[in-house]
Formats: sequence, C-alpha cells, structure tokens
Amino acid sequence: MVNALLKPKGLSLNGRFSVRMPDTWTPIFDLTDKEKIAKINREAEKQIAEATEKIERELPGDFSRRKVPPFAVKFFYPQYEKARETKHFTVEDTCIGCGLCAKKCPVEAIGMQNGRPVWIKEKCTLCLGCLHRCPKFAIQYGSKTRNHGQYVNPNVKADHSRR
Repeated sequence: MVNALLKPKGLSLNGRFSVRMPDTWTPIFDLTDKEKIAKINREAEKQIAEATEKIERELPGDFSRRKVPPFAVKFFYPQYEKARETKHFTVEDTCIGCGLCAKKCPVEAIGMQNGRPVWIKEKCTLCLGCLHRCPKFAIQYGSKTRNHGQYVNPNVKADHSRR
C-alpha cells in the first residue's frame, strides 16, 4: 500500500520492517495482563534493535514478519471505515475536563465543551489515543474497553502539549 502511494512521486521503499507491539485496540484486545504486555515490549525492543542495525548497514529487503494478505485488507477496510465513526465514543462522569484527549488527538476530532470532550468530527483515525491517555480512563469506545484496560508505551514521556 505504501509503495502504491510512493510510486506516483517517483519514490519506493528500500526496506520494510515490522515490530510486534501490544495491540491497543481494546474493543477486542485485553491489556490487563501486565506481564504479557511487558514480554511483548521486551521482544519489540529486540526487533527494533535488529531493524536499526539493518537500516544502519543500509540493507535492502523486506524484513516484515507479519503481513496482512491483500484480500484481508479489502475485507476489513469497510469494517474499519464504519468503526471510525466517533459516535461509538462515550465519556463517563469521572472525566475531570483536563482536555488531554483533545490536545493529543492527531486529527483534531475532539473539542472541549463545558469542560467535557465532544467529538466534533464524524470520523477519526481510531487510534484510541484519547482513551489510553485519559488520566481517569473516562473515555470509552463501545462496551468492552472498560474491562480491557489502557496502555501507553512505557518509553513515551508524559507530554501534555499538542504534538
């Protein structure tokens, strides 16, 4: 998919890498097992080191370990488009109105009204950054995220500013 976007610009990829990280899409994936998450992160650090070494040596090639078959992309994309609808988000009464969700939203889909987040766009990227960064875990997506927990990469410093 990236090559298709780069080709019209006269560009191409020389190397491809994949790193397995904890899957933070909590409508499906459970992040409550902290040891499991820590193990995934330890393995990810090894994969990042391997990729870094290959990049530094300028080794070309496809080093991706987990690939999504093209037919699966075509099948799941319509579902993703529907899931991106921001009507699936709710805000619980524990919200303290800090505005971090709105500040961190990469597509500016969240605004603050009367000290509470509101989704001002019909769709977002579905990164769930708002849910994972909320200090009170007051933002939910659907019915399962409350039980599946939150996650922020432990190597990311707390930053309350916008990008």
